[in-house]
Amino acid sequence: MQQPKRFQAGTLAEAYDKVRRELGADAVILSTRKAYAPGLFGQPGRQFVEVVAHLPTVAEAAPTGRRPVLEQDLAAHDMIRAVAEATAAAPIEESKPAAVTHTGFLRAAAAVDLSEESEPEVVRQSLPAAELAPLSRQLDQMRTLLESLVADRAGARMDAAPAAARDLRDRLIRHGVSPRLAATILGEAGEAVVRADNVDAMARTVERKIAAKLPQTSTPTFGRRPLAIFLVGPGGAGKTTVAVRLGLELERANGLRVALAGTDVNRAGAPQQLLAYGAATGLPVHLCYGPEELDELLRSGGADVVIVDTPGHNGLKRDRMAELGAFLGVARTRSVLLTLPATMKGSDLADVVAAFSTVGVDGLVATRCDETSHFGALVDVAVDAAIGFAYTTHSDQVSEAPRTADNLALATAVVAAEWAAPTPVNAASATRRLARVG
Repeated sequence: MQQPKRFQAGTLAEAYDKVRRELGADAVILSTRKAYAPGLFGQPGRQFVEVVAHLPTVAEAAPTGRRPVLEQDLAAHDMIRAVAEATAAAPIEESKPAAVTHTGFLRAAAAVDLSEESEPEVVRQSLPAAELAPLSRQLDQMRTLLESLVADRAGARMDAAPAAARDLRDRLIRHGVSPRLAATILGEAGEAVVRADNVDAMARTVERKIAAKLPQTSTPTFGRRPLAIFLVGPGGAGKTTVAVRLGLELERANGLRVALAGTDVNRAGAPQQLLAYGAATGLPVHLCYGPEELDELLRSGGADVVIVDTPGHNGLKRDRMAELGAFLGVARTRSVLLTLPATMKGSDLADVVAAFSTVGVDGLVATRCDETSHFGALVDVAVDAAIGFAYTTHSDQVSEAPRTADNLALATAVVAAEWAAPTPVNAASATRRLARVG
C-alpha cells in the first residue's frame, strides 16, 4: 500500500485539487481537518485545511470479502464528511480555487463494500468508565464554552439596547437568574424587548419567555392506584408539613383516600410530630421502619394515595440514598417530588437537584415562597435539570393547601420579585384547621 500523503491548502477545494492532480481520480481521502500554523518571529499565523489521502492498490480497491467496521469509524467518517462540507461552504481565506471534478477520487470508502448485498458487520466496542470520564468532562467544558459564547453575544447585544431593556436584564440577575440564562431569555425575546419603549410590555414579554423556558409542570396523576408520593429533599425544607397539607387537599378536592407514611423514624421527635399531625387532621399515619412495612401498606388497599415523608438530607450520603432506593423499590406506582426551600441559594439548589436526580425525580416542590423575593435560582435549576414543578407553598399554615405549579406565576414572581396571591385560595375544611406551625 502506498504511504498516505498530506496536502495543505487554504480551502478544502484547493486541497482536493492537489490530491486529484498528484494522485489521480482513484485517490482515497483518509481524513480532513482544519488546522492553524503559528507565525514565526512575530509574523501572523495562518489557518489551513489538511487532507490526508493515498492511492490504493488493486487488491485494496477490489476486496473479496467483508471486513468488520467499528461503530466509531462510521461515526468518525460522518463527522469528517460534515466538517469537510462545512469547510467547503465557508473557505477560510479568500482565494480563487480551480474547478474541481469530484468524480472518482472522493471515494473515501473504496476499500469497504457498502452495498445492500454486503452490509458491513458492526463490531461493538465499549470503553471503560475511566476512558469515558475525560470525554464527559470535555463535553461539559464544550457545553459551558458554547453557553458562555451565546451569553457573551447576547450580553453585547443588550449593551447596545435601550436603557430599559438593560435594566430588565440586571433585574433578572438581581432576582437570582444566572447571567447565562438571563442573556439566553432576553436573546430569545429578541426585538420585542430591544425595541420596546414600554417597560411593562417588556416585562410581560420576558415573563412569557421564562414560562416557556421552564419544563412542563409535573403534578402527579392518580390513574393507577395506590400511588406512592415520595417527598424527598434536604432537612428543614418542609416535607412533613407538605405531606399533611397535600394529603388534606387530595382528600378534599379529589375525594381520594389518603394515608401518610413516615420513614423518618430515627430522628428525635420526627415520628411523634407526624403522629401528632395525623391525630389533629384525622389522616391515618403509618410509621415504616423498613421497606417491607411500606410494601404491606401499599398492598393493603386501604388508601388510594400514600404520601411518604422521608428523612431530610442533601442527597450526598450513600447510606441515606441506599435506604431511599430500597423504599422506592417497593412502590410499583410512584411519584418522587423533590422538596426545595425557595430561600436556598442557587449553588446549593443545583447540588441537591443533581444528587437526587440519580434516583429519578418526577417533580419539584418549592416551599417558603413567602419568605423570599428572589425566585430566579428556582428557574435555573428547573431548566438545567429539565424537571418541572409540581407544587409551591406560600405560608406556614398547615390548613393552606399547596398551590398547583404555574409556570407563568413563577415567571411573573421572578420579574416582579413577589409571588401574587392566587384566586381563589384553597383551604382544608374548618374541622381540620390547625394553628400556625413554626
